[in-house]
Amino acid sequence: MIIKSIKITEGLFNRKIDLIPRVNLVHSHRNSAGKTTLLRLILYSLGYNIPSTRKMKFEDCDVESVIDTENSGEIILTRTNSDHIVAKTNGNRSTFVLPEQQHKLHALIFGTENEDVLDNILGAFYLDQEKGWTLLNRGVVIGSIRFNIESLIRGLSGRDCTELLNTELKISQELGKYRQISSVSKYQEKIQKENDFVAIDPYSEKLIVELEQLSIKKKQIEKELRRLDRAISSNKQFNNFIEEMKLLVKTPDDKIIPVTSENLVGYKDNIDYLIAKHKLASAELKEVFNNIKKIELQCQREAQQLAFWESESFTETFDRKISSISIDPVSVKREINQLEKRLSEVRKSITYETKVNNSIVTEMHETILKYAIELGIGNDETMPVSYLFTSNLKELTGAVLHKTVFAFRLAYILMIEKVLKIKLPIILDSPSGKEIDKENIQLMINILKRDFSENQIIIASIFEYDFDEVNIIEINNRLLEDY
Repeated sequence: MIIKSIKITEGLFNRKIDLIPRVNLVHSHRNSAGKTTLLRLILYSLGYNIPSTRKMKFEDCDVESVIDTENSGEIILTRTNSDHIVAKTNGNRSTFVLPEQQHKLHALIFGTENEDVLDNILGAFYLDQEKGWTLLNRGVVIGSIRFNIESLIRGLSGRDCTELLNTELKISQELGKYRQISSVSKYQEKIQKENDFVAIDPYSEKLIVELEQLSIKKKQIEKELRRLDRAISSNKQFNNFIEEMKLLVKTPDDKIIPVTSENLVGYKDNIDYLIAKHKLASAELKEVFNNIKKIELQCQREAQQLAFWESESFTETFDRKISSISIDPVSVKREINQLEKRLSEVRKSITYETKVNNSIVTEMHETILKYAIELGIGNDETMPVSYLFTSNLKELTGAVLHKTVFAFRLAYILMIEKVLKIKLPIILDSPSGKEIDKENIQLMINILKRDFSENQIIIASIFEYDFDEVNIIEINNRLLEDY
């Protein structure tokens, strides 16, 4: 891939910068002139979530870059805000929503849909002046973008550990929660030793729920009692109506008898049933009223207790509430031990799937070793294959760390290029660190000239370097000044 040009517009100011396929030096005679801003805007124009610099807010800029890719040919990328980017290629115009469609955009640019590779490719070819020269195999590339060597190796070798990684994440999250609970338990022990009080939780949720349930039940019983009252009243009115009518009936044996409530079949049983049901409902309502009164009294006592606590400080209130939580420290510790064991087993499986019998690991290590020997920072004894995954960076300082990071990054670039069959740009922000001398810088430049002669190189620095042909992009006081 070659970055051919970038046009930056901010309000009334704009500047178009052309780059050549070989070496480009973004140069100024002083720091804080806009060199880093230009490099970041180039990456921003490629769809990355890049933080703005102090002097320029990227979301206020319109950026258009033209790139030449091995798989898609020339692509014109236009980004007018942080939410989306437009790509024009072969007469086709596509809009990509960011960051949701970032992988799709970068698949177009880099020629692979492997997300493990796409997530780590920037960490191979870009060295930020703040984080880049201390990032060896894991960590922050820039902003929220991270690099992980294991993930890159899995992507390049086509090894899928998605299920294991999801399991690892789930266990890690669960373990984190239990560790927090354990910390709370230990804090409980501490405050209980320092404070001789029993924690009270005013207006406990349980009481509030019970009170709400009783109120609902009270309304239901009262509604039923009103219905029963109406039924009993209606039956009595019917009885009075019958008696006032003074109705007579003739029996089969021709006897004439008056109709009364006494000889209406089922009338007395029905009235007795309604009255009995009314009594039961009334008794149930009385019990509900008593329970409501008890809870209200309890809430009143708790309100008085709360009034007592109103003079508490925030930390005293916090301690009291923490003390009210029921935690079994033994069970928590047992669960932590089990989760740690499971997590260790899952991570061993991930490591095995990533590293064992993997030619990518072997080739990458051989390349790092080659450059380490040339730069005078190690050999096959001090840098075995396992060193590729080292997390012990404390032993690396100054120029040694600087050159080690450089060797690792070059190995990443070469491996990615071999697998994807592309050429990556190499973007270096301020390679001349405070603790690295001109001799070591020249060693690094010699490697770039010899082994990366077909790569586009973009360097931002106040210094100049010994390359055969250099396109100097001069920045005076400000990136967009006078353009």
